[in-house]
Amino acid sequence: RLPSWENRRAYAALNERHSRCDAGECLCPGGREQAEEEGPWQLLLCSSCAAEGTHRRCSDLRNSAASWECDACAGLGTGKRQSMWVPLGWGQGPGKA
Repeated sequence: RLPSWENRRAYAALNERHSRCDAGECLCPGGREQAEEEGPWQLLLCSSCAAEGTHRRCSDLRNSAASWECDACAGLGTGKRQSMWVPLGWGQGPGKA
């Protein structure tokens, strides 16, 4: 039995899966809420936070793409994780002026 202070409905949202396309422009003819099992209107959730989703076509993702990250997790405007590695030119290493 739940404690008397616990409300079953208070945490109901935690059991719900995100189910809409959050792309800047949703291209799906059925709208942001439509999702299919596979194909261009398959809804992928962010592989890091699962709090945002996108249709494959709305984010120009191929059918072979197994995952996607939202801008908040990947870095604004990227749609995928960026490498932080930056090549240094000659004489620009640590301790070089």
